[in-house]
Amino acid sequence: MKKLIFAIALLLSFFNCVSAQDSFFQYPTPPESIEGFYPRVNYMVEHFWDRCDMKGAFSSRPRLKSAFEDYMQLVTQAQSDTAMTSIDNLIKRVRKADAKNILTLGSIAREVLYSDSAYIFSEQLYLPFAQAVAQTNKISSADRAPFEYEVGILSTSQVGMTLPDITFTRPDGTKGALSDAGRKRLLLMFSDPECDECRMLAVMQSADTNLRQLHEKGFLQLVVLYPGDPTDDWKRRVADYPAEWIVGANPDLDTMFALDVMPNVYYLSPKRKILAKNLDTSRLFEMYRMLNLNVQAPE
Repeated sequence: MKKLIFAIALLLSFFNCVSAQDSFFQYPTPPESIEGFYPRVNYMVEHFWDRCDMKGAFSSRPRLKSAFEDYMQLVTQAQSDTAMTSIDNLIKRVRKADAKNILTLGSIAREVLYSDSAYIFSEQLYLPFAQAVAQTNKISSADRAPFEYEVGILSTSQVGMTLPDITFTRPDGTKGALSDAGRKRLLLMFSDPECDECRMLAVMQSADTNLRQLHEKGFLQLVVLYPGDPTDDWKRRVADYPAEWIVGANPDLDTMFALDVMPNVYYLSPKRKILAKNLDTSRLFEMYRMLNLNVQAPE
């Protein structure tokens, strides 16, 4: 609790200082009558761009990007409805001032929210910016194309959405599908056995007692999919994976999922609803531990 209060104090004092200095434009300061962390952050998000000249702002891309990063720091702290409404309003303001600037806004959003070196990685926050570029006719089809591709992927793989019954080829050459797991929950891991991080995660999972017991209890099924062809080299590299894992290859996976960074881990319900995604190693193994504590073994 003390850490949260300290973080709140730092966040608000930072933005109050920035608004008082010579920033790209004057940031908002919540009135003293607004009390509480979320109401104050929500106010700052809602009014962040009020004093920004949307035509002149795009004359300095570096300064606009810096302001956008500051904005996103606030957005990640605001309540979800407020954050998404603010993003929609920002896009509308830019489009009204000059629709061609939507491409620059989308490119900045990609760098800040979706690139390998993203300042704050968030597919959910990036998606409306990508959609805005993809839907703007004043932008050339060539410039829209990569954003249209990203929209196609991200629009079908967000938390709460349901995945189709993805098919794949097993190492023995037979065909498989996610539905092979039956009524179990799925831990879907996209992995390339040539990637060092993927190999390390596979080794850690093969040695994890909680994951093994979740398999034995019939609660969770680990599915490891490779976004490529089932080559002999791939078969050799996955040959020592535990027998209880479902392992497959499908060269079309990168048309359905954003797989620029691997391993990439999704947690699915028995009906393939996405419950969580982009699970890092610490969150993944903590999830195994907590699930194993709360799931009873079959009688």
